[in-house]
Amino acid sequence: MSSPSPPSVPAAAAASALRLPRRAFASEGWQRTFSSLSNDNFRLLWVSMLFSFTSLHMSFTAQGFLTYELTGTAKSLGLVGLGWGIPQLAFSLVGGVAADRLHKRWLVVFSMLVMAVTSLVTAVLIQTDVINVWQIFGLALVSGTVFAFFVPARQAWIPELVSQEQLMNAVALNSSAFTAMSIVGPGLAGALIAVPFIGLTGVYYLMAASYAVAVLLLARIPGGGPVAGRTYVHPYRSMMDGLRYVRRHKVLPVLLVMGFVPIVVGMPYRTLFPVFAREVYGVGSVGLGVMGLATGLGALVGSLGVASLAPGSRRSAIQVVAGLGFGVTLIAFAAAPALALGLLALLFVGLMSNSYWALNGTMVLASSDPEYYGRVQSIYMLSWSVQAFAGLPIGALADLLGVQTTVAGVGVTLVVALAAIVALFPGHRRLREHEASRGQPARAQ
Repeated sequence: MSSPSPPSVPAAAAASALRLPRRAFASEGWQRTFSSLSNDNFRLLWVSMLFSFTSLHMSFTAQGFLTYELTGTAKSLGLVGLGWGIPQLAFSLVGGVAADRLHKRWLVVFSMLVMAVTSLVTAVLIQTDVINVWQIFGLALVSGTVFAFFVPARQAWIPELVSQEQLMNAVALNSSAFTAMSIVGPGLAGALIAVPFIGLTGVYYLMAASYAVAVLLLARIPGGGPVAGRTYVHPYRSMMDGLRYVRRHKVLPVLLVMGFVPIVVGMPYRTLFPVFAREVYGVGSVGLGVMGLATGLGALVGSLGVASLAPGSRRSAIQVVAGLGFGVTLIAFAAAPALALGLLALLFVGLMSNSYWALNGTMVLASSDPEYYGRVQSIYMLSWSVQAFAGLPIGALADLLGVQTTVAGVGVTLVVALAAIVALFPGHRRLREHEASRGQPARAQ
């Protein structure tokens, strides 16, 4: 693999900031957590994700605040969520095929460019005072479409940048970048919205600039091209081949179901944060940002904990505990009568939920064969697509029953559903047996 040309000044400055000595990433103890950052190319990808994930999390907070200010209903929050979900459901499998056939780096770069443009357009619409909920919905459709190509390409690119021994650590650190920025993004957005000379307009301009920096960094990473010499079939046949691969696999079906249930059932709680901020706690945009920050802080601890796990750890058992804990802590959050108690509960919600997803994501990737990375990740991503559809009925229930009762019901449903999967699905028993005998997720079909 040839060396890349010297990076541009912005990219070089950002990359050099993280050029730490290799001895800083020892493979023992807690320092195992950061071992894959000794790889120069993965570290550059990781830094670029810090910028793009910051913008993404800022958009979740800003979009929710803007939508609720325009409409005043929880149902509208679910409607805008559909703008993300519909194209992801329609194009996720196509995105997986594209990740396995096209140049992954340029798929990711193009996605970030489109996200920068949608942020600029939103800023202009707010600044000219013509923004409405249907424009927000339309821009969410565009963002959701490119996201369907961005996620499989990014995830499938990681194994090309690191060794097999570093792969699980790299996937977990990728998740930690996402969750770390879930601390920075919501808090930053909430604080800046409250500043009169910045407000929502300035937040969206800042998001566009952050995506642009990510593009500069991504463009300097080598690799990502399609495998040389591989014979490709028709895209539709390739898509169906990926579905058959997952269906016949020993453990992937149950891992995908284990990912699907908490995402679809549990994750819509975050769309209700603006309702909690106004109706339950009586706080404004700063309080809304702090709620996201508390969740992100717990999530960061969870993902770093997963990154520090030794290769032989019983991941499936830890995942079950984390999943059940996610449901229980959601119930605690729903019952919290004051903001301070709610923030404490959200710390544990973030810890449990992200530990669960980081473990699930690493086991899915470790159980997949390299030629199917993109397609498996696109199937996994369908969970996030369907989750957007769950946001609309959950928002309607919050309007009807109250937001606290609705979130408590979500927590109970999550606990019951996960317990049923563990007890009734034979695939989970096979996963536990495989880990007990070999200590690694299964790859064989």
